[in-house]
Parts: sequence; C-alpha cells; structure tokens
Amino acid sequence: MYKNVLQSIENIDVWPMISLTIFFIFFLCMVLWWMQMDKDHLNKMAQMPLDDSSPNDKSENDDLSKENLAGKSGIRKALKGVLTLFLIFPVTTLFAQSNSEPLLDSYTLFFIIVGAVILVSILVLVVAIYLLLVMQTLLTEQQQKKAEVEGIKFVAQPGWWQKLQTSLTDTVPLEKEATILLDHEYDGIRELDNHLPPWWRWLFYASIVWGALYLFSYHVIGIFPLQAEEYANEMAAADAQMETRQTAENENSGPVLDENSVEANMSAEALADGEKVYQMNCAACHKPDGSGLIGPNFTDEYWLHGGGIKNIYKVVKYGVIDKGMIPWEAILSPEQMQNVASYILTLAGTNPPGAKAAQGELWVPDEIEMPADSIIVEQAML
Repeated sequence: MYKNVLQSIENIDVWPMISLTIFFIFFLCMVLWWMQMDKDHLNKMAQMPLDDSSPNDKSENDDLSKENLAGKSGIRKALKGVLTLFLIFPVTTLFAQSNSEPLLDSYTLFFIIVGAVILVSILVLVVAIYLLLVMQTLLTEQQQKKAEVEGIKFVAQPGWWQKLQTSLTDTVPLEKEATILLDHEYDGIRELDNHLPPWWRWLFYASIVWGALYLFSYHVIGIFPLQAEEYANEMAAADAQMETRQTAENENSGPVLDENSVEANMSAEALADGEKVYQMNCAACHKPDGSGLIGPNFTDEYWLHGGGIKNIYKVVKYGVIDKGMIPWEAILSPEQMQNVASYILTLAGTNPPGAKAAQGELWVPDEIEMPADSIIVEQAML
C-alpha cells in the first residue's frame, strides 16, 4: 500500500530505497542480537574455571580462551568490514551517476541489491549457527569436566529442538511413566493416561475461533459474500469484461467478416493479395491458372458446393475433409479468405488450355453476387 502512496509523488520514485532501508534495519538488528548472544556465551565460559587444574592446565585454558576471544574478535571485525562495504556499495552505485544517465533503472537496481542482501544474510546466518554449535560443544565439555571434578552425574541440558518437541507434544519421560499408568489391565497390557498434544489442542481451539468468526462475518453481519454470491459476482464481472472486449474489437475492426456477411472485394490490392494466397496455397491442387488438377476446375461455370462469394468463402474456411480439402480458417485471416475467394471469381470464363472436365452443377449467380466494380475489373482484364 505504501508503494502506491510513494509512487504517487511526482518525479520521485523512492519506495525501493524505503523498502531497502527497512530491510537493512531488520538485518542490522539481527546481527547485533547475534553478537550480543555471542558475548553471553563467552562470559559463561570464562566464569567456569576448573578447580583441579594444574598451573599448566590453567595456562593452557587461558591460552585457549584467549585464542577463542581473538578468533571471535577477528570474526566480528571481518563481519563489520563486510557490512561496511555492503552498505557503501549500494550508496556509491546510486549516487555516483547522479549527474548522468543511470546504468540501471531503479527497479533492476532494487532487486539486485535485495538479492545481494539476502545472500549475505544467508551467509551470516550460516556462520552464526556454526559458531553457536561450536560454543555449545565447548560449553558442554566444560560442564562435563566440572561435573567429573565435583563427583556428580552430568545431565546434559536439552537443546532448543528437544524443548520445542516437549512443549508441542507434552510427552512424559520413560522414567516417569508410572505416574500416568491407569489401574485397569487387559492381558498384561496397561494403558497410559497421555494427554492430547498441545499443538492439537491449540489447533482445535483455533478452528473453533475461526468457525465463530466465519459464521459471524458471512452469515450474521454479511460483510463478505457467500460462495454462491461470489460466483454470481465473478460471472457478472466476466460477462461485462467480455462485452467490453467485444465492443472494443468491433469498434476497431468493424463488422464481423464471415460466410454470411462476406462480399466480393474486386479492388486491385485485394485481388493481388488473393492471387498471392492462391498461388502459395491453392495452385498445387487447382493449377496456377485454376483449370483444376486434383481439385475441381475454377474456370467453368460448374461448382460442386455452389458458386458465388459466400459459398467459395465457406469452402475455403471450413474445407471439404472427405475430398481432401483442408479448412483454412486457422491459417488464413478472414480478409485473406475473402481476397482469395474474390480472386477465384475472376478465373471464371478464362478457358485455359488443358482444363479439367466440368464437375458439379451449373451455377447461375444472382445480381448481388458480383458487385458493379467487378464488371469494370472484368472489362479491364479483357
């Protein structure tokens, strides 16, 4: 939402920088939290000296602690250096081209920077997790040695994953199962009085709340439409969109051209286009001069499926599958089919040599079949 608000400011496209700033603040807070957690672990380790250590052991432990601290300090310095360079790079990239044309548009630059931020964030998280595991291992070893010195049994503290499993399942440890045994027994099998897992209970409670909100929102106050109403609204919107699109197409392209509305177009441009289409697609079966080969002869007055512009257009459009004539509506445009049908009309009466025998029935055209300008074209051809 804030993107639309910021983009409405004239000549200022600042929302990528705002988004990047928010991400940087989150990223820096995460890094600072990790560094503070690292200090806590180091302080715990420093406060756990071994009482039975010899001077040499204490010296070695001190050296080890110093090396760990030096290593952590080096890692922090390297991390700060990477963050500094990472913060400087986008700033210099953005403002170095302030007086000239920018190399990249703001959107491309934004996605490049965000991708780099995500990559660096993943690397930092991997390093942080690895260091936490190393520190956890060192801390566990220190606690084991301290327990051995004090002569007590060492009990490892459960990790965060074990704590999460315990909180989600509410399981009872094996050593405490006697506390939940039921009194009845069947064939030596006793039953435990286990509780439902907390995750299941909370999911059940959430479904109850969701059901109440759904009932109140849809059936009581009616702020959201039901499925039937939503379907009707979407269908109405689709019908309106289709009507708008058809209106726009009709306005742009004029009346629909099909076998019912087609008329012969005897203009020179249309006939030239029709002849080109004919020679490329029709001459193989009907000969270049239209005298017929596999297909029928176009130069006589006999037609198998009716003559005239409408019948010819229909045959060209839908084809005659039984006789090998393929439909051309998926290949030719309506204007091209109109032009080639008009060109075929001009072949009548040319009587080329070697013409195929007449087929079909004699076609007597109506007066409206040949427009007045076709007479002019025919006279010009003679």
